[in-house]
Amino acid sequence: GVPYSERATMTEHMDLTPLPDGGQLLLVTTIVEDPVYLTGPYIVSPHFKREADGSKWAPHPCKQVQ
Repeated sequence: GVPYSERATMTEHMDLTPLPDGGQLLLVTTIVEDPVYLTGPYIVSPHFKREADGSKWAPHPCKQVQ
């Protein structure tokens, strides 16, 4: 991975944003700052759209392995 120093910090912001069609977006903004290895903040912000009917979300309990 990318090197980082003991002075590195990471901040995350999570925002739920309504869409005009009634849907929702989850915005996750991550800011990494490291004065040793970075010349400025490293920012990524992926977004995730909630499925209206839950068709792509089917959680189930973990199975115990013996």
